[in-house]
Amino acid sequence: MARTLSSALVVVGILLPFFTFGQAPIRIGGGNTGGVQVRSSDQQQYDPETTLNGLGKQPNLSAASRFLGQATLGADYETIVAASQMGYAEWLNNQFETPRAFYLEDLTKQLTATALDSAITRGEDPNRVEPRLHYWHTAWWQYTMTSPDLLRARVALALSEIFVISEVPELGERPLALANYYDMLLDHAFGNYRELLEAITLHPAMGIYLTHVNNPKANPALNRFPDENYAREVMQLFSIGLYMLNPDGSYILDEKGLPVPTYNNENIQELAKVFTGLSFGDNYLFGQEALSEQSYLHPMWMFNSWHEPGAKVLPLGDTIPDRNPVDGMADLHDALDHLANHPNVGPFIGRLLIQRLVKSNPSPEYIARVSAAFADNGNGVRGDLKAVIRAILLDPEARDCYYVNDPWQGMLREPLVRYTQLCRAFNAGSEDGLYRNRMDDFYRATFQRPLASPSVFNFFQPDYQPIGPVADNNLVGPEFQITNSVSITGYANLLHQWLVFNKEVMEFRSIAGEKKTDQLRIYLDLAEEIEMAENGQLAQVIERFNLVLAHGQLSETNRQLILNTVNAMETEDPEDQLRLALFFIMVSPDYLILK
Repeated sequence: MARTLSSALVVVGILLPFFTFGQAPIRIGGGNTGGVQVRSSDQQQYDPETTLNGLGKQPNLSAASRFLGQATLGADYETIVAASQMGYAEWLNNQFETPRAFYLEDLTKQLTATALDSAITRGEDPNRVEPRLHYWHTAWWQYTMTSPDLLRARVALALSEIFVISEVPELGERPLALANYYDMLLDHAFGNYRELLEAITLHPAMGIYLTHVNNPKANPALNRFPDENYAREVMQLFSIGLYMLNPDGSYILDEKGLPVPTYNNENIQELAKVFTGLSFGDNYLFGQEALSEQSYLHPMWMFNSWHEPGAKVLPLGDTIPDRNPVDGMADLHDALDHLANHPNVGPFIGRLLIQRLVKSNPSPEYIARVSAAFADNGNGVRGDLKAVIRAILLDPEARDCYYVNDPWQGMLREPLVRYTQLCRAFNAGSEDGLYRNRMDDFYRATFQRPLASPSVFNFFQPDYQPIGPVADNNLVGPEFQITNSVSITGYANLLHQWLVFNKEVMEFRSIAGEKKTDQLRIYLDLAEEIEMAENGQLAQVIERFNLVLAHGQLSETNRQLILNTVNAMETEDPEDQLRLALFFIMVSPDYLILK
């Protein structure tokens, strides 16, 4: 996808008129492996087929870096070496068994408690202290930067962009709700899809966002009918999609050759009845607003007297019985069972996860293999997300280096993942160990930060087609929906600020009235690379940047251009040279397109 997707990024060339984005052959993978002797990083010999396709026990470092580029929010050199020695399947198993380090809600509360103590000490009104949005952002960054469960963090971000809630328009005033919702995604990232779907449905943040909290049963005399918002979106976006699918994700067609809809307006109206009677878990009466911030930290509760009675017909014709007495939770369980067992879920959710982790345009065969893993994890269990993640990340279409050289493969890295990758690759940190980062400038520049989508359709839609070669070839490039002159220049300007100008990589905002000191500033740790550059190893430093960030995919032409350019700088400081080289790499299509 390098030549194809990067064509939409040529505006970057305006910023760097002297920097040509060449498309010379990638150094790793591809080609005829017959008769090739392959050595790993420790100089042991391995079979060329299993090494070049990345499936061997000791894959090379570039292949390991590429794997971690898909499976994590960023990895440093040591993590890449460890993964290359461990092997991918074992690395996944290790990650599945790694416990959560802490809960984002707990840290958000701790920061609020710190602010309360500070307010009392200063003689301020403690009743005016409440959780702030940037406390939740600090908690998110703390988890992203310090937690050892790297895969869980990556999958949770992917889930947050599928099962969308947002600070926009009103949850921005409920940072504990955002933190608790994200904790729920982290908890279920390696669980079962059916359990995840129920947790999402009953979460009060989702109840507020898609308006099914305090959704009463019908009263025709008052012209009142169940809210249909969640019923529509849980089908369209969270489970079965708009059209009936084959296991490979292709449309099932009717006799006229048209896609067959999965549901109609009547199905929405019927399903909407299921989601009546739910209110905040700490309410003692239906219809009350949230009593406090704590109301968002418990699953919603069913009030049967406000739940729509009677039978409900589901999309495939199944019927929820007319229960007497009314049992709203039983109705809800039946409906979610029906959706989770719908044949569309495997290919629909599978494709979305492939797009978030590996590539924008998976082949039908790839989708079918992931769909099969969703249908049966090998032990007769449906919806096992561990099996789905394994299938996605270990599939030949994800691992085989053949695809690196295919111009139609890969995906544009979304801005938030570029940001986390930079910070994790070089262990960004401060002396006090806390990651204060409000991300306001980043949000304005790139249109992204966690749980801040402008709508339930995410920052970008899975079928978005940027004008040009991608659309002309009937392909998609979701991340290009937020890629324009504003976000391209905004990203480049922020990157220049982080790497070259003031070198702080996070936006400080005070907690508890503290003053910004050097101990609170967050910088990249480039000490090892600086030492190498000072010893005349600038070319080796650039190659390390290439490995850690671009997975060895920086073209020979661009590598040499970067080296020549930084060598021509009017500076005697090797750090200035390597920082500019790092900047050039991170604005190049060789990096921006993950293949």
